[in-house]
Amino acid sequence: MHDTTLTPSFSLLICSPEMPPQAAGLAALGWTLRTVSELAPPEDGPAPGLLWCPDCTALAQLMHSDRAFGLPVVLVAPPPTTEQRRQLLARGVLQWLPPETGAPQLAQALQWVQDLAAQLLARDTAAQAKLDERKWTERAKGLLMQARGIDEAAAFALLRNTAMQTQAKLPEVARGVVRTSELAEALERAGAQRMLSQRLVKLQALRQWAKLAAPEKREAQALLDGSRERVAANLARLSELLRQELAEELAAVSSAWAQLDAALASRQPDLARSDRAAQRLLESSEALVARLSERAGQRPVGLLAQVTRLRLLSQRLAKEGLLAQVQPGHDTSGLAAGLDEFIKAYDEVRATPLAGPALQPAFAAVDEAWLMLLRGLRVEQGDAVQRMHQGSERLLQALEDLIRALQGSLQLILG
Repeated sequence: MHDTTLTPSFSLLICSPEMPPQAAGLAALGWTLRTVSELAPPEDGPAPGLLWCPDCTALAQLMHSDRAFGLPVVLVAPPPTTEQRRQLLARGVLQWLPPETGAPQLAQALQWVQDLAAQLLARDTAAQAKLDERKWTERAKGLLMQARGIDEAAAFALLRNTAMQTQAKLPEVARGVVRTSELAEALERAGAQRMLSQRLVKLQALRQWAKLAAPEKREAQALLDGSRERVAANLARLSELLRQELAEELAAVSSAWAQLDAALASRQPDLARSDRAAQRLLESSEALVARLSERAGQRPVGLLAQVTRLRLLSQRLAKEGLLAQVQPGHDTSGLAAGLDEFIKAYDEVRATPLAGPALQPAFAAVDEAWLMLLRGLRVEQGDAVQRMHQGSERLLQALEDLIRALQGSLQLILG
């Protein structure tokens, strides 16, 4: 006869609620036994569990809970009823043995259960990995379909061809597409906070212009309310995208926004107070964009920050122009500096590899809107306020369209 005893893979055995009669024999076979009131996974590594129920009363007491044990369990007890067996299987009991089972047989059962649990875990892990890969692929296909206006088959073909060209696995390419898209969205939304800080003060200044007609004032208020809602929506979405990362930077943005929101909601608007609060929101948003840009590095998505910055510069320029018109004594040095800064930043964006033929229509619209804003900045006082407002709104829309076109470019998505 061959010796059928097995050396346990895990020397620790968790017993509940007390030691079984076979404890001495199990210890002699290499097991270290530990008793607990209720079975649960130990903190010091994986281990099987043993439930010892000397009689039917003890077995019935186990039925008062339906909480899963969280570890592979062998039940040593009188034969359970059909309903008890169903409940115990659902909680994690993988094998039943009668109370008179000897220590060698019990040791073999424990080893068998441990090996079975390892195989089940490996199978479940592999199945979950395949499910996760499928989810990444589905998400990537959806992003490509939305960005490129293509159907599902074309999106999948694009992912597959990219994987072949880069000698990468399809799920890796899919994850890259999703993460790049999320990073691009986070950059866009953080960049929008910079722009909105200036836009809100610009719109508040516009509403205080004495010559503004009632319908125009209502329109300006609607734009202001919409911008406030957009800031709040951006903060909520950024929290989802960052998943607890960059929490300090995002908290600073939220705090700065609370101060600006309070200034905008005041019954006695104070442009100087609003402008100071807007500067804090701008600076905190700049810090968040900088951290996100570090993650993007030199990839195409990193250049998105340059384009989103143009929105900020355009609205800050319009804000300075409007404040100069409606607020006596306002320092106009920021107006000239703003002109130079926008022109320099725009030239840098036009020189990037992203500014290819596919984006030329979007750039043409930006060029036209920029000229309109310039004319508004140069006209005589009186018409200047309306011209600057209209020009800055049109330029903002053109820049938003450019950003959307850039986010939908394959160079950025697959970057």
